[in-house]
Formats: sequence, C-alpha cells, structure tokens
Amino acid sequence: MKILDSIRLLLRKDKRPYLQLKDILGFYPKNIRLYRLALQHKSVSYYERENENRRNGKSKDNSTNAKKRVKSSQYIGRYVNNERLEFLGDAVLSAVVADILYKHYAGKQEGFLTTLRSRIVCRKSLNKLAVDMGLDKLVHYTGVVTTGHNSFMNGNAFEAFFGAIYLDRGYSYCYRFMEEVVFRKYINVDEVANQEENFKSNLIEWCQRFQYKTVFTQQEKREDNAPKFVSEVRVEGVLCGKGEGYSKKESDQAAAKDALSQLQRDKNLPKRIRRSMAENKEKAKRQASYDKTIKDIEGRDAVIFDLDGTLLNTLDDLANSTNRALTECGYPVRTRDEVREFVGNGVDMLIKRAVPQGTTDEDTAACLSAFKKHYLEHCRDNTKPYAGVSEMLDTLRKRGYKMAVVSNKMQEGVTELCDTYFKGMIDVAVGCSEDVRKKPSPDMVEKVLRQLFSDTSKALYVGDSEVDVMTAASAGLPCVSVSWGFKTKEFLYSKGATMVVDKPATITSLLGGSSVND
Repeated sequence: MKILDSIRLLLRKDKRPYLQLKDILGFYPKNIRLYRLALQHKSVSYYERENENRRNGKSKDNSTNAKKRVKSSQYIGRYVNNERLEFLGDAVLSAVVADILYKHYAGKQEGFLTTLRSRIVCRKSLNKLAVDMGLDKLVHYTGVVTTGHNSFMNGNAFEAFFGAIYLDRGYSYCYRFMEEVVFRKYINVDEVANQEENFKSNLIEWCQRFQYKTVFTQQEKREDNAPKFVSEVRVEGVLCGKGEGYSKKESDQAAAKDALSQLQRDKNLPKRIRRSMAENKEKAKRQASYDKTIKDIEGRDAVIFDLDGTLLNTLDDLANSTNRALTECGYPVRTRDEVREFVGNGVDMLIKRAVPQGTTDEDTAACLSAFKKHYLEHCRDNTKPYAGVSEMLDTLRKRGYKMAVVSNKMQEGVTELCDTYFKGMIDVAVGCSEDVRKKPSPDMVEKVLRQLFSDTSKALYVGDSEVDVMTAASAGLPCVSVSWGFKTKEFLYSKGATMVVDKPATITSLLGGSSVND
C-alpha cells in the first residue's frame, strides 16, 4: 500500500501538500480535499461570501478584511468550513481514545478511564497537541480571528482533521494515527494518568479573581484503625465543599473539587458568597472603629451618660403618659413600639410626633401640657434601671470616675429620676431648659464638662440612640453606644456608631480595672 501511494504521489504535480500531511499523519492521504476542508476555519467561508457579495454590489462591509480575496480553488466549495468535520471527528476521537485506554489499562475502573479520556480530548489538550504537531500553521483563517487566550481554533481543527482521517481511511487508520503518532510522539498516556488535577489551586485562583478569602479546615478521624481526614472549605465564611482523604492534601483536594462542583450547580452560592463578603467587610470596618474607640477612651476620667434607654428603662411610663394625654385631648393612642420610635429628641418632639398629622400648634401644646402633668406624677411607676447599670455606676464611682447625665427630658424629670435611682453616683444631671440647646447640640455636654472641671480629652459619652451618636460627635467625644435601650445594634451602626456594647459590665471592663487616680 505504501509503495502504491508513493507511486501515485510521484505522478502528481501538487506533491507539496501531500508531503506536508504525510509528515503529520505518518501515511499519505487519499482525498486531500477532506483535509483541506478540515483546516478551513469558518471565518474563511464568511469572507468568501463577502467577496462574492462585494463583486455583486451587495456587500455593506467595505473594510480591508472584507475586500481581502480568499482563493476558493484551494478549498472544497465556497461556503463550507470545518464545523461538520469537527462534529464527526469529536465523536470518532472519543471512541478511538476510549478503545486505546480500555486495552492499555485492563484493570482500571470506569471512573479512572473516563477522567483520563477527558484530560486527553479536552479543548486545552487538543489545542496544545495541534500546535506541537504543527497543524496550527496549516489552518486557514482570516486576520480578524483571535488566536490568543481562550481561543480553541487549533484544537477544533484537530478534531476536524481526525474526522477527515476517518472519512479518508477509516477507523483503523484513526486508531493507528492516535496510537503510533499522537501517543508515541506527543502525549505520554501514563504521565497524563499520573497527573493530579489541582482542584485546590483552581479554587484559590477563582477566589483571588474576586478577592474572596478562602479557608480550609481539617479534622482527623479513625477508620478501620487508620487515620482519615475530613476537610471543609469556606469562601468568605460560606461552606462550599467537603471532602475526605487519607492525607490532609487529599482531603483538601476533595473538598476543593466539591466546592468547584457546587459553584457550577448552585447558582445562588456565588450570591451568598458575595453577600457574605459584604458583611465581612462591614464587620471589619466596625472592628476598626471599635479598636479606634478603645484607643480613644484610654486615660479618660469622666463619663457622660444619656438617661432614657441608657441608664433607665423609662419606656412604659413615657408610653402611659403619652396615651393618657392623647386620650384627654380626644386623639387615638399609640403603641409602645410607636412611642419607642418617637423618643430621643425631648418631650416636645415626642408629643408632636404622637398627635395626629394636621393637629394645630395650640392643640399640640395642650396635649404636651397634659403629658407633663401626668409624667411628673407617674414617672416612677414602671421606670427602673437596666440590669447591671447600678453595679456599673457603683464600680466606676469607686474607681474615681466623675459621672454626669445629659438628657432631652424635662429638667424636673431628670433631677427626680437621678435622685431616686442614682443618688450619690451622678455628679451632674442636665436636662432640657431654656439656657441650653437640646441634643445633638453640644451645649449640654459643654455645660457638664465645666461643672465637672473636665474637658473633651478626658471624657467619654455613653448613649443608646442616633441622637447620642451625633451629640458625642458634635462635642468631640468618643462614643460608646448601648444595645439594650430603645434602638437596635444594626440601627445604631447604620447611624454611625463606632462601638456598640450589649451589657453594662462591658463598659466597666473598657474603662479598666484600676482607679483613675492610680
């Protein structure tokens, strides 16, 4: 057969393409037109159409590439390309590789053979193989086709080339070409089989692309008196994969493989990771603010407290007096939660928010008067210090801290409540009066500092609302916000709080265990 092929070749005038293909295939092709078609990229047939349309005056593309002539005599037809041969070659290639691997690895299971075949016939592998064989230099394409990163044009051409071998010479020659040429010269099957795909590196690279933090953790367990490891991988704290192995490396690889699979199957998983990343960034931002506040409060010798929602739980009495005033004036009552939202800016604003929209200033003033009368008589019915507050104040007093209260509550109410619950603990108590502006103005804080013989470099502010956050900022004081009052922790952070604590004992700890006079 080889002798006959050589004789036929000597009789041909166009020997060069046959010799080129012989160097690649290891045998002479019969129908060279099939191989030319296999090496014709779809971009060529597109520009063939453009050339004809241009000649017929139908083309709308006057670019340089559209005017480029591609000699159709080199190819089969003017409008065809290698895509159909690629389809055929893909199927035949897969069958031939499976046939060879099945015989070469007689004792291996399906999973091993499937994985190995996938590594050999994947686009990346075929692309490299086409370049190594020099097939890429024979592919015909126009200048607008990219051959850079992520282009599999050469690998696709190899599949089409394989389809051409099948149509030209049959299955036996496909088998011979793969076994004697490809596997002998270009691909060491045993080396490919021993390659371990680094799923962990692939996952880490994917995470680095989005700046996600990836953490692998391992636990050891005993199985059949042998150690075995169980790994979990979390991306931005979200559990993405689990895996087991007889070494930490093996279990990590299994967990990473599971994570990559989960990321492909579960469309919501990337969303959860992005959401967790945003939350983690917010936590980190809060931690940085917390650390800064810790540093700022060092060396302070005075603490200024808000009253309602910080030291005293006054909500029930405020709600009762508000509803008593509303009832007397013929207005509908408010719920406890509504009153909670209304407080913080003084009783004038509390009543203004509580009365129905459109109430005249005169009627609002009458309702406020009714509130004040009732509240002064009943401000202690249900009011009491929050758990741990009295112990906190007592400890700080013993350590030598100066302590004060500033409140938008009426001065009479502030004085009575402080005398009732914190007598001997609070040095100065300032409430709403005509000579100072309400919080968040710094007036009350400045008045307190003068009476305490202190200044902004030595004082700390403690409150439970956004008004307190603004007051501390306007006065130039570090602020510790509390979550046990009228506002939630998330609300306080959204309003600029830099530190939110959950119990009074934390404030005691923040201010140290030794006396300020030591």
